[in-house]
Amino acid sequence: WDQLASIYGDEVSFNMAGAEGADKVRQMQEWGFDDTTIANTFDVSMDATLEQDGMVEGMQEFVEEGYVDDDVDWTTVESHTMVDKDPETGEPIRQQMVYVDEISCIGCTNCAMIAQSTFFMEDEYGRARVFSQWGDDEETIAIAIETCPVDCIHYVPYDELVRLEKDRRGLNINFKARLVGNGAEASRVGSTVKFSEPQQISGNSGPRCNNCPSRGCKNCPMFGVGKNPVFEKREKERKLKAERRRLQKMREEDSKTADL
Repeated sequence: WDQLASIYGDEVSFNMAGAEGADKVRQMQEWGFDDTTIANTFDVSMDATLEQDGMVEGMQEFVEEGYVDDDVDWTTVESHTMVDKDPETGEPIRQQMVYVDEISCIGCTNCAMIAQSTFFMEDEYGRARVFSQWGDDEETIAIAIETCPVDCIHYVPYDELVRLEKDRRGLNINFKARLVGNGAEASRVGSTVKFSEPQQISGNSGPRCNNCPSRGCKNCPMFGVGKNPVFEKREKERKLKAERRRLQKMREEDSKTADL
């Protein structure tokens, strides 16, 4: 774990150095500058043909491996609609989901590079987003969360994920937020533009410590980390229901055997 975290941690400084430049490029694009001017100003390539058929980094391999339906647009799909559910109860197989607070995200790309089958960078604001819940293993996702420089990735329960992803529709994010703060109001030439307020996320209900979530603190505000009492209660209930279903199935099988 420490070795992997160290390897990915070495990339953080490089990514942060490029993040500010990326914000400036997006700003010039919103101001209407053409690609040639932007490329000459920042000495970057603006050639859209470098992207593979518009496929987000990591998506092409994910599709080719047969993990997803070719007809699904993974740049717009809401991850809660694709969560695996128990066919008997209709409840998610996993309780713990992953969500990116896009208003707080600074677009460093760390998580999208580390856990490429879970996160991607959305096009409109250049923020990270989850396109597939638990597309990567738990350790990889934990490292991706740990390397986030602004702690904007959270573990949340399924019902909260649904609410957050629905509330995210139509968000108007202040792309200058990392420079002027996350205020909902900002002044533009001759007018005031109303930006979306920060979303209410349970993971923000208390302070997060360094190396979150690997420390697994008992009082961690994130759902399912450490000894979170709400998570433990729901997990206990889920296991009891599963055990009851198993016993019921055994009784039915025994009854069929007796009839024979």
